[in-house]
Amino acid sequence: MDGRPNLLPEANVSTPLDDLAEQTQWDGFWLPPWATVVDRPELRYTFSAVDQPGLNQVVRVRPDDADGRPVDLEALVAEVDAAHRGVMSRWILAPRSQLDGLPDLLEAAGWRRGKLHHLRALDVSQQLAPPRDGVVARPVDDAMALRDCIDVAVQAFGVPSGPVPSERIDNELAAIAGGRVHRFVAYDVHTDEPLSSGGLNTFPELGVGFLWGGGTVPGQRGRGAYRAVLGARVDRARREGCGHVVVYAQHDTSDPILAALGFVRHGSMWTWTRSAN
Repeated sequence: MDGRPNLLPEANVSTPLDDLAEQTQWDGFWLPPWATVVDRPELRYTFSAVDQPGLNQVVRVRPDDADGRPVDLEALVAEVDAAHRGVMSRWILAPRSQLDGLPDLLEAAGWRRGKLHHLRALDVSQQLAPPRDGVVARPVDDAMALRDCIDVAVQAFGVPSGPVPSERIDNELAAIAGGRVHRFVAYDVHTDEPLSSGGLNTFPELGVGFLWGGGTVPGQRGRGAYRAVLGARVDRARREGCGHVVVYAQHDTSDPILAALGFVRHGSMWTWTRSAN
């Protein structure tokens, strides 16, 4: 340890919704059978031979083990370091996982701090403005709609594009059929052109729905398509028995948008990433 100040916020108090949002990341319902999950009270992470951070990430770290004894943080970081060698790796650090001394250890092992996110939450009883005329949000329930959903995300986030393998379509439709995952696409009602899309994972046992992947085709922004997809997800979360929807909003992009839509800010989350090495 080199004595530098902790890089994480000094006062990032965890609220009940912060804790519930963190727990949504512990659910491995979507993981393929060949991904390995390590789950102990002080540490939960996944690893695989596939070079994708979602399959090689830490989602919980705690200062004490199952017997209440302080853990050796350096040993925990070394364990993950060994498991994630050769693949992209990510630590998702919600407030309770932001432990003193951890930033220095992560930096020393090659991880780099990413962008700041804030947890935003909305009570699903809150009424949102209805979609504008000319835009309608529909649930994804077949391969054609799923391809529209993926295509919107490619354009909205500028990710590399290419043919979508049929295996991916089959796997994602199976996840939707499982009842935990819900995806929506907003369309132009006149041309049927896909404008915006977004996902929702529901956790009625926790009372929350987790929002993810909301984005709009750049040339179609300002038409209310994002709001239509948001409203559809909030409605679905309500019907599934969730009291709130939560989302980790990037500090300088989606956070101001969600604030304007009435989402309340809670704690902050940091991701630390490392390329394959």
